[in-house]
Amino acid sequence: MNFLVQNPSRPIRAAAAIAVATALALLGSPAQARNVRLMESVPDTIRVSRVHDILGDLDLRFGGDSGRGANIVRRDVVVKGVGTTKLHDVGDDDKVRPSDHDLCARAFEDAITQLAFAARGARATAIVGVVSNYEGRLFDDPGHFECHAGALKAAVTLRAQLAIDPVGVPVVSPPVPVYSPPPPAAVPLPPAPTFQPLPPVPAPAPN
Repeated sequence: MNFLVQNPSRPIRAAAAIAVATALALLGSPAQARNVRLMESVPDTIRVSRVHDILGDLDLRFGGDSGRGANIVRRDVVVKGVGTTKLHDVGDDDKVRPSDHDLCARAFEDAITQLAFAARGARATAIVGVVSNYEGRLFDDPGHFECHAGALKAAVTLRAQLAIDPVGVPVVSPPVPVYSPPPPAAVPLPPAPTFQPLPPVPAPAPN
């Protein structure tokens, strides 16, 4: 009679491999699935980033209403900025992972850089009506932008209008009337003096 002899180590190795794969998947999934939604302050982020240098003489206005009255040359320009853990986006990773706020500032800076290139290419002088547009979802706030931070990077998606005239100022302004005070009222001159001849002096009586 023939007996089928199985290698007892084979199912053990297979079970161990499955366990290792499952553990790696469990360890890796939180990092890849991390997606923290943050509302970041526009003025604070501009202050800690290079946005002023990137914009130069370009005007930047957040909020959908900030585009009213502007002469738009390109509409609905959408850019996606990415901030990573790498030093200056090249080379090795930072020794200590930057905070979510730092990653969002890097992503914001990247998005503004793309808008500035687009504005100069369109010969625009202002970037107006800027709103957050992450995955097509609108977030309109003149003081904040939306950022999504993961384990190794953050993303900021902005939608903007490019304009060529200052916001709220018409292209041709009417001349401002110059106020001139009225001339002073004429003061009547005093009448000319009239001179009456003196009566003749009587001659002395003869002695």
